[in-house]
Amino acid sequence: MNTQLNQSIRKTNIPLPSTIIIIGGGFSGSMVAAHLLQKAKTPMIIKLIDRSPEPGKGIAYATPIKSHLLNVSAGKMSAYADQPDHFMEWLQQQNHPEIQSRSFAPRRLYGEYIQTTLEQALKQAPPYVHFEKITAEVVAIQPLGKGAVVSFESDEHLYGDKIVLATGNFPSNLPPSISHLVKSDRSVKQAWYWEATTNLDPEASVLVIGTGLTMVDMIVALHEQGHRGPIYAVSRHGLLPQRHQAAISSYQRFIDVENAPQTIGRLLRQVRLEVKAAASMGVDWRAVIDSLRPVTQQLWQHLSLEEQKRFLRHLKCYWDIHRHRIAPEIADILESLVQRGQLQVYAARLENASLTESGLEVTLRQRGTEIITHLSVGRLINCTGANGNYRTISHPLISSLQILGLLRPSAIGLGIDTANNGAILDAKGNPSSWLYTLGTSRAGNLWESIAVPELRKQAQDLAQEILQTLPLKTGFKVFVEEQKQNTLIWRQLFDKESSTYTYLIADAHLKIAALVDPVLEQVERDLQILRELGLTLRYCLETHVHADHITGAAKLRTLTECEIIVPQNAGVMGADRFMADDELLLLGEVEIRTIATPGHTNGHNAYLINGTHLLSGDSLLIRGCGRTDFQNGDAGLLYDVVTERLFTLADETFVYPGHDYQGRTVSTIGEEKRCNPRFAGRSRTQFRELMANLNLPYPKRMKEAVPSNELCGALLEPDLDQSAADTSTTSSVDPLVFCGMYI
Repeated sequence: MNTQLNQSIRKTNIPLPSTIIIIGGGFSGSMVAAHLLQKAKTPMIIKLIDRSPEPGKGIAYATPIKSHLLNVSAGKMSAYADQPDHFMEWLQQQNHPEIQSRSFAPRRLYGEYIQTTLEQALKQAPPYVHFEKITAEVVAIQPLGKGAVVSFESDEHLYGDKIVLATGNFPSNLPPSISHLVKSDRSVKQAWYWEATTNLDPEASVLVIGTGLTMVDMIVALHEQGHRGPIYAVSRHGLLPQRHQAAISSYQRFIDVENAPQTIGRLLRQVRLEVKAAASMGVDWRAVIDSLRPVTQQLWQHLSLEEQKRFLRHLKCYWDIHRHRIAPEIADILESLVQRGQLQVYAARLENASLTESGLEVTLRQRGTEIITHLSVGRLINCTGANGNYRTISHPLISSLQILGLLRPSAIGLGIDTANNGAILDAKGNPSSWLYTLGTSRAGNLWESIAVPELRKQAQDLAQEILQTLPLKTGFKVFVEEQKQNTLIWRQLFDKESSTYTYLIADAHLKIAALVDPVLEQVERDLQILRELGLTLRYCLETHVHADHITGAAKLRTLTECEIIVPQNAGVMGADRFMADDELLLLGEVEIRTIATPGHTNGHNAYLINGTHLLSGDSLLIRGCGRTDFQNGDAGLLYDVVTERLFTLADETFVYPGHDYQGRTVSTIGEEKRCNPRFAGRSRTQFRELMANLNLPYPKRMKEAVPSNELCGALLEPDLDQSAADTSTTSSVDPLVFCGMYI
């Protein structure tokens, strides 16, 4: 197309946006997003993904039960560690004078507060930060380049430079002795779904498995809806959470972390002695427990693995009821129900349960005895709390991360292993550079990692970590300076049969060259140009596995000893090198930088030459784009990479496509942003709908081209019978329909 350029390019770097994907829209995920929105100094795209359409609430704060209260007084529930009065000020703005600093606010109200906090952060965000809330279920994450592709249950995909797992708690399974019960049966319910108490006869007997905070929620829900039937609560120890006192004096820290006891037994003795000493001075035991709060994480990390396991086996249930206390109003409800005999608490083990016409027959063995108790109940509600053992969590996202070796469950069966900065450790113990977590998933490493004071600090620190480690992405503003020799040799070559463009790139001084997307039938043409220009072919680069022609890469390698380079995840055998996102290939003074652009196929790269010439392959065509209905294509992902990766390049960037069917040779990013009918003015949803209804025929050489290109262009023995069948099938079709199969 062009002769050697006689102009040099002066380039000024401009920052390009990074994409951060946060999976989970509860308190933790929402606050990470809020901090990113407030502190971003460079272009950024933040995507918050959750099953619920309302970010900020999560399970805890989405409760429809008015009587569900926070377990911590309002004055201590600010979303920001450095703004302790933030929640109280919001309450005043919302006209809630009845809620004082020592009051226990409704959980629903706190959910509204987190939503407002996120909304305010979005309003204050700089104009170069984009935020999007996506309602979806994430089922898989797969590394790609220096980031990863996130997959939804709907089979959509997104690319992110940084991924945050803020998934919170996963529901527990039924105890093994009754795991045979069908969970979907009307008599067996999971407490984590608020319909657990709906359609229940108010006179029916109810069995609640577990006596912790989840059980408290269920009891309060039953009480609010006026349930009159007996309620049985059972757990191994039969312990109920303790109540908060109206006012507790502060207590001086009495344990020095560096000299703390190394065993759980000695720690327990020291705490008991301190409680006794405090009582002699008229100080409540709650003050002693609360004084441990600032050093609990350090004390936990100071213990050996065996001591941590010993704590979980023997002391966890006692710690939980004293450390995680309930509002006095809630405690009053429980005590009232116990006193009048409606609530009966058993320290027992479930031996068996069987379905009956009216509900279930349950057998209990009371703790430390041979006493057997039989109960007939109309409903069983599993309130055993969260499942922190990632080896037994059946969620597809967690399963996929384990299969790929991207996370390592904690050795104590509580959460996953993480680095100090929240980076997830892979199966070999290496910290990820792009995958992070916070909250309950870090409990194995931190223990104290579920309450707002810890979560707000983790969210703040993690946002700062992400901002400091984001990959540097730059595009170029282009300025032309006349009369300066450029080292770039550039040719655009065309194959009429497949309407494919091949690109010759070379360094004029070193005389070394690369070919991008060579076509088998045009190898002799390409070799002739190389000879005429005195160039040595160093590389053959493929943008993807082509379906409309066979690549000439294998033949060129045989004839010139060049290297074949293909995109990561292209599924190609026999290549010399695989290039991931944002890798740099130097051809003398010519820079070839990869931009991962999956969507047309699942393994696709565009190549940015010297920051000025974009070889877009089939991801972006002139006034069009590649199809997405085969080779693991994904329309949503293609929309994302074009709009978020390519359209964020400088408007002056030249666009050289992989195909054109109307004689067009070059465009610019600015032109395509304004004039490309596939993208201009279309939302992601509209684009996906458009691509799903193209109804294009498959390329006529697809059956021979794809298998050959998966071997770098090695020719396969033809199936004569199938070839004849293919010919008879397509011979009556207008060849222009096929040559236009991408647009």
